[in-house]
Amino acid sequence: MSRYSRVGALTLGFLFAFSMLPVPDTAGASSPQLDSISLSFPTAQRGYVLSLFDCAAKTCAALRVTDDASSSWGVVPIPRQLKQSLKLASWGTYNTSYPTLSVHFADASNGWIYGVVPAPVTRTSTNPNWVNRLWSTHDGGETWSEVRLDPRSLGVVQMASHGAWTYLFGASFQVGRALLLATPSNSDRWKTTSSARIELPAGGTQLEGTFTFAGSNGWFVAGNDRGFTASARLLRNGSWGAWSGPTYEKFDASYTPVSAVTNRLLLAEDDTAGFVYPPASTVPPHWNIGATWLFISYDEGATFEPFRELSRAYDATYSSGPGLPAVPVPGTILLQRTTNSGYYLMRSANWGRTWQVVLRRPVSQVVFTSRTTGFAIVQLGSRYSLFRTTDTGSHWVKVNV
Repeated sequence: MSRYSRVGALTLGFLFAFSMLPVPDTAGASSPQLDSISLSFPTAQRGYVLSLFDCAAKTCAALRVTDDASSSWGVVPIPRQLKQSLKLASWGTYNTSYPTLSVHFADASNGWIYGVVPAPVTRTSTNPNWVNRLWSTHDGGETWSEVRLDPRSLGVVQMASHGAWTYLFGASFQVGRALLLATPSNSDRWKTTSSARIELPAGGTQLEGTFTFAGSNGWFVAGNDRGFTASARLLRNGSWGAWSGPTYEKFDASYTPVSAVTNRLLLAEDDTAGFVYPPASTVPPHWNIGATWLFISYDEGATFEPFRELSRAYDATYSSGPGLPAVPVPGTILLQRTTNSGYYLMRSANWGRTWQVVLRRPVSQVVFTSRTTGFAIVQLGSRYSLFRTTDTGSHWVKVNV
């Protein structure tokens, strides 16, 4: 099982396991207690945080924006349909289900909210009825429109923007398809832009995908605990072409994000998926008993090689996830460490030779907006909050959204 899958509390699906303590509704109250579930920073100063909160036993959402790197926040309207959908589920219902909801903005005008939301039960649906939805705004949130992808049941797994384009990785297990789509960021003219082979996993845990960019280069990988099911390379015309994927995939590796240090240097953390035994003779030492390794590529992802052994057993592993491994400057790496006693955000300033604990909490998303400033969604008990660092991840403080 992959690290991101094992740390179930860290997956976006589990971000909805909120506190059952009563929280005042917005009516007659100064402000609700928000649980931050997704963040997007299109620039170093401008960022968005999507949150959920209890509103009179129903579920409500809030979208906040900052133009000064989190010193102050404003309110952005959310889609009316999203408000109506969320109120179909009680606050407690989210405590027993695992939907996902995410926000992505390409710039100050163009943004999207996507994920799984409750819908009315029909004769042909299950109870509760969860559906995939995607909304877009091209005027900074003043108006929102529902985007109907083809096929209709296509669910958005991940989005990213680069240059003038916004990319989407979607999948539908109902029709057995996974697609890479693209649109100019100021519109919703979505079209297939990949000549690479994109597949769905045959089983296993939640499907994941990651876009990574550095300069004019870009990489995409997808999969789950069973391994990689897709990999693609950004072409000069903005479309995606075939890429053989990280070579450690051939070691029976589970899916893991790939992080760009420079436009040529890539870094990833991985361990064995455990479906092939014995492992190939070329794998790193102890790979067959759950070792976790850092892998590095010096040639734009053409080849990866074992770089640093992190652990040798599943009971104390280093893990990646959205935004991890984070490499704000070459040599400084942030990863999450999972032990029998808890979760720790770890930082190394010497390419993984030594590590220090910088947060003794589970972290579900990390975004660095500059070489020194970064943001993370951190679990505090049963609540989820936004944290900020201004010293390349050495120290983190809670931000009031």
